[in-house]
Amino acid sequence: MAVVFALLTAVVYGIADYSGGRGSRLASSFTVTFVGQCAGFVGVLMLALFIGDPVPSGRDLFISAAAGVAGSLGLLGFYRAMASGSMTIVAPITALVGTTIPVIWGLVDGERPGFISYVGMVVAVFAVVLVTDALGVQDKRTPLNIVVLAIVAGACFATIFIAFDHVSSDAGLWPLVALRSVSLPIVFGVVLATRHPLRTKGEATRWALTSGVLDSAANGFYLIAARHGLLSVVAVIASLYPVSTLVLATSLDKEKLHPAQWVGVGLALVALVLVSSG
Repeated sequence: MAVVFALLTAVVYGIADYSGGRGSRLASSFTVTFVGQCAGFVGVLMLALFIGDPVPSGRDLFISAAAGVAGSLGLLGFYRAMASGSMTIVAPITALVGTTIPVIWGLVDGERPGFISYVGMVVAVFAVVLVTDALGVQDKRTPLNIVVLAIVAGACFATIFIAFDHVSSDAGLWPLVALRSVSLPIVFGVVLATRHPLRTKGEATRWALTSGVLDSAANGFYLIAARHGLLSVVAVIASLYPVSTLVLATSLDKEKLHPAQWVGVGLALVALVLVSSG
């Protein structure tokens, strides 16, 4: 079951990223993020109240709130780095750091996946590198500060994965509520500080709302996966989210892929089989 929910995490994260990207073409990325965060917060709060999960311990809420701080800072750093124009460098660095840290954490914590899973992890790394076109020809040198931002963003995203692996199994959906309760005001403060308009309209709003709801759904799927599987395995499968973003970009936006990116898609499928079977 953990593998299924980790795969759902990757698919839905990728769709959420695509939706956020489409919305950011029509409005400020910070504003799109804020609108999406609002939608995600309302969604998970209503669902948690509807299900009737008991409020978890202060420890679980604190861990989830810390994940919210890390997630919002990571998202803002990621957008800032992506805005530099070095997307083919920023995206893979962020994805790889966000994957590597939870894997190492899990292994140090005593997790021991099978040998085939280790092979799958290596294949997954190459898949992400190829899918995000990290090996493509670069027109300009990426500044060091942008590389550092990408690394920090990846570390922040990794913190969410690790945090959700340490909340109690009976915490229900409240970790997601706590995460959004903290991330929302942080993003709101940044939007105010940068003087971006707080309102969107039309298509931009629809993409922003879709992105926020799906992002929360992906966090929920990951929360379930982390409760039933090894962090080192679940994090690797979840890291394949750029594949679904790429599929949407090619099918809806008619973007053209390089041969290496198609190879990356194939390797992602191979990695999924290996990690799952191991």
